[in-house]
Amino acid sequence: MSRNEQASTYRQLMENIYERYQSALSGYEYDFRTEVEPFLNENKTLALDILEFDTDARFHYNTREKMSSELMELLMSCHTSKFRERHFYEKYKFINMWLRHAEKEGLM
Repeated sequence: MSRNEQASTYRQLMENIYERYQSALSGYEYDFRTEVEPFLNENKTLALDILEFDTDARFHYNTREKMSSELMELLMSCHTSKFRERHFYEKYKFINMWLRHAEKEGLM
């Protein structure tokens, strides 16, 4: 997969996470077996692939680990309104910031 395709895949994933969380906040209740589990299975490899990104002076191993972990958490928590909005947006912004950095610097 080219870097542009990979960056596009991550952007689409982040959009899906945001949309799912907004639906949950609006009262939609996701079915674990038919909606949550397939979404997790389809996207968890993207969270793990972050651990394979190249590094630079700012984007180092600890940042990759945290980013991967936070993305895994968002993949699960975007399906419930019980996840605090402040925490969701902090994690969402953190991941997006580093995805933009990795794309710009050619680390993907």
